[in-house]
Amino acid sequence: MSDAPASAGPDAAGEELPPPPRRRPALAAISAPVAVVALAAVAWLLWDLWPDVAYFASSREPIDLGHPGAYHLERAVPNRLVRVDGAPVASVGGVEARRGDERRVAGLFGLSLAVDRPARAAPTTVYEGRLLPARRSADYVPFVAELRRRGWAAGDRWMVLREGERPRGRWGAPLLSLLLLALGALNIRALVRHVLD
Repeated sequence: MSDAPASAGPDAAGEELPPPPRRRPALAAISAPVAVVALAAVAWLLWDLWPDVAYFASSREPIDLGHPGAYHLERAVPNRLVRVDGAPVASVGGVEARRGDERRVAGLFGLSLAVDRPARAAPTTVYEGRLLPARRSADYVPFVAELRRRGWAAGDRWMVLREGERPRGRWGAPLLSLLLLALGALNIRALVRHVLD
């Protein structure tokens, strides 16, 4: 048996037919504009997921922000696990839009720090969780305004601690990021093929 590619062979009239067209690889089917748009979407989604991925990979050792009379907010690092001891001045209830969980946001006495915790959690004065990055804290502006109306004396640069959220606790963002990276790599290969062809 020969390893040479099969030719179309002569037709009924004895004329040589051209070989059948080569099948295009799957990546070649992705047009350059589609690949560019897909890469832009992948980049935007990865940027949005980055804080969650960074927190997932961060240290599981909490940063101690202190207790009444000895607070150390200079140690506060956004998007890290922190612990603080403090008494709530006021609290506001709400429902988380993404998951539908009932939450309570409390402003701590003597601190520009609000704590977001499950509504049914037992009362406590020691809180441990994720110190949210600034762009995630922006979701709490209405809660902070209401807490101020109820007597919480927060400064302009307030922060939010989301109690119970620990590094390595949620795998969704890292797994989705890996999937997006794979999708981005496919589109980069498709663009390279278009440039080289």
